Amino acid sequence: MKNLKKLFSLLLALTMVLSMAACGNGDTQESKPANGAESQPVQNGGDKVYDGVKLVYWSNWEATETQGKIITEAVNEFMAETGAEVDLQFKGRTGIKEGLIPALDADQKVDMFDGAGNKSNFGDRIVSVEDLMAASDYEKDGNAAMMTLCRSYYADGKTREIPYQMKGNGFLYNKALFRQAGIDSVPTNWAEFEAVCQKLLDAGITPMTTDDAYTPQAFGIHLARMLGTEKVKAVVADGLWAETPEVLTTAKAFEDLASKGYFSDLVASNTFPTGQNTEFATGMVAMYVCGTWLPNEVRNITGDSFEWGFFNYPEVDGGINGSEAMVIGCQSLAITNKCENPEAAFALIAKITRGEWDAKLAEGTLGLPIDNANTEWPEQLADAKPYFDACTEIFAISGGLESNPNITPALKENLAKLYAGSITAEQFVTNMEAASQA
Repeated sequence: MKNLKKLFSLLLALTMVLSMAACGNGDTQESKPANGAESQPVQNGGDKVYDGVKLVYWSNWEATETQGKIITEAVNEFMAETGAEVDLQFKGRTGIKEGLIPALDADQKVDMFDGAGNKSNFGDRIVSVEDLMAASDYEKDGNAAMMTLCRSYYADGKTREIPYQMKGNGFLYNKALFRQAGIDSVPTNWAEFEAVCQKLLDAGITPMTTDDAYTPQAFGIHLARMLGTEKVKAVVADGLWAETPEVLTTAKAFEDLASKGYFSDLVASNTFPTGQNTEFATGMVAMYVCGTWLPNEVRNITGDSFEWGFFNYPEVDGGINGSEAMVIGCQSLAITNKCENPEAAFALIAKITRGEWDAKLAEGTLGLPIDNANTEWPEQLADAKPYFDACTEIFAISGGLESNPNITPALKENLAKLYAGSITAEQFVTNMEAASQA
């Protein structure tokens, strides 16, 4: 009798196991990834949230770049944690710029990609991620200015790309040279800036230089200080150089800097990256208007001993904005309309742009974290953080001065001459008016 009862119990247990297995094969299970985004049902009886899901990810980095290496590690961890299969393809800048739209239009499977910010030319080829962000409370730790910037790319104000690798433009400077000249604070307005330049010159230090790649930066931001970035774009688009008095005022400010010897003697001949590598990174000049990516670009030249500083472009006389306005931008990630599992793609984006991997990207590239919870910025860029935190107005690149590529070559040529003192402010305006009408 005892044996019969034991056999009956075993048979009952076996029946229950088989019944549960049958239910498992017939029904799908839903679960959520760690970031809270809704997921697709678990596939093929797997026990990980994205088992059976396949994603094709095109990256604008090279596999050998620091960003490429870190993203590879993040993707590998994501696959191990979620069961998803990610085909990570490093296309480089050219591959994304020239190859992605044709690939999508040919119905090639590309689920997500990264690249330079402002992918508005992709139109409806990329999808809104507003619902996905809301489901996971993604914005809670995000940089508000960057999210505002990404929403501004589209007429409906919806987020179609997620920012990462934040960057901003201003004055990068050599703290050791400032100290050598007896300068103990950064300038906040134009009078203070001129005083800094003179102290440097008096100490036998060339105040600043630039390269042909960046000649529009200082002039454009100065003009945007006076007009705002949208009016700067209007000047460029409509050829209003002579009709806009602020253009001449700005040109005179730079004519004055040139006449006082504040620019390097090589400023008119520097072809990128000569100025940043040969003059600034070696300590020959004290200041260089560029972006927060500069420390990473010249780290092999400066080494660890270089004392980096950053300050936002100073306020100018008669201006309409100050340190709350600056040029900021980002790299970004987007999900295509070809993606069959946007939840999984978004989960991977969250993996890269939040927490550990956002911090690793910042540390590895001497870059800026996008996750506000990552409060430790690279030492080289620590001075930039207060300006980013205070930013409420975002300038376009060069304040909007490079918004018409047809006249950018003439703009760079004439700015180089203005900085070198070989043309006057009036000549600059005349030359740009002519270039706009050509």
